[in-house]
Amino acid sequence: MTRRSVRRLLTALGAAAVLAPASLAAQDHENLQVLPSDIPRPQLSAIMRGFTQALGVRCSTCHVGEEGQPLSTYDMASDDKPMKRKAREMLRMVQAINGEYLAELPDRGEPAVRVTCATCHGGLRRPEPLADVLTKVAMDDGGDAAAARYRELRAEYFGGRAYDFSSGSLTGAMEALVGEERGADAVALGRVALEFHGESTVVHTMMGQALEAAGDTEAAVAAYRQALELDPDNRAAQRRLEALGGG
Repeated sequence: MTRRSVRRLLTALGAAAVLAPASLAAQDHENLQVLPSDIPRPQLSAIMRGFTQALGVRCSTCHVGEEGQPLSTYDMASDDKPMKRKAREMLRMVQAINGEYLAELPDRGEPAVRVTCATCHGGLRRPEPLADVLTKVAMDDGGDAAAARYRELRAEYFGGRAYDFSSGSLTGAMEALVGEERGADAVALGRVALEFHGESTVVHTMMGQALEAAGDTEAAVAAYRQALELDPDNRAAQRRLEALGGG
């Protein structure tokens, strides 16, 4: 590989573009199917480090070896682990997005917009929207369990890129639960939403809908009134309040 092609590859995959000295010859590596077989070892190591940082994983996630043991003891060429095969497909996807699809966009900007592993994963091995995580926990174990899970994830990941802790994640999960006729579970998440986003008229409106679904009309009216205090032009709250005879 030329130094220029190595730099392009590192950039496309979101790895640190620190090139090896020009005098360092490329070498063949065993069983590289997506990355070039003659990529210099420092560049290959940089890409591997990029994976660990973007997904929060270790070498043993994809490679056959025992965690904590020297890498020299690993069977790097083995394809026995399914995660290694998945990683190859993810690599092909990233290369296609950057090299084929985004490359066709006009006015792409400078530096060019690109995706990396971290764009989707944000430090998580399995990237999932927080609303989906909370909805699944609530459907399986109830709203109180989902509320507890939100607090756990917030304590661990708040301030990073892994999850979106804005009000939209909570109200999205609440809306999904109301649609599944799980009003009480939506109310449990609503209490958390009010604790962290009590200034949001949308949160109060969604709490009103959750309370309605749970059969507590009086509390729903109070929630809609609070939503209107925060935003008198909140039409959704106005309509529900009129429908319930509360305004």
